[in-house]
Amino acid sequence: MRGMAREGIIMCGVVAAMALAGFVLGYLPSARKLDRIREDTVTVKTSLESDGGKAAIVPDLLRQVEAMKGKYKDFDRRLPRRQELGGFLREISGNLDQENLANQTIEPGKPLQEDLFFTLPIVMKFRGSYLSLARFLERIDRFERLTRVGRLAILPGGADGILDITVQMNIYFTES
Repeated sequence: MRGMAREGIIMCGVVAAMALAGFVLGYLPSARKLDRIREDTVTVKTSLESDGGKAAIVPDLLRQVEAMKGKYKDFDRRLPRRQELGGFLREISGNLDQENLANQTIEPGKPLQEDLFFTLPIVMKFRGSYLSLARFLERIDRFERLTRVGRLAILPGGADGILDITVQMNIYFTES
């Protein structure tokens, strides 16, 4: 009986040693690794929240950029020098011809001096279809030089959809 008790004690000791070895060699390293992963998770969550706050302003910035693009879309257009106005008027006349706008008259007005530039009003009268007028105005909008249509009058000119059109536009230029 004594031998059995002794064997039981030895067996308990072996089981206790195995449990202690499992705890020291298995559980403790895993617990440390789990703690590191939890700390890394907290760090990543904090970083994500910070980056999310920074990213939240991006849509607002995009709206501001689009508003500025609209506001300054013509900023890169240039103001021609006075000497270039003849060529510019020929360019306008050529665009009228390309769109089959007939009975053209182009009447430049008197230049008006502004603070940093001059404005030259031009009155154009011609006949053509509505689509030809729309294409002509689209061409004007794509000019490299800065121009603005100030007034547009469209009157029926007769049969076949022909219109009598008067366009008052301003051309801007510098003196030098």
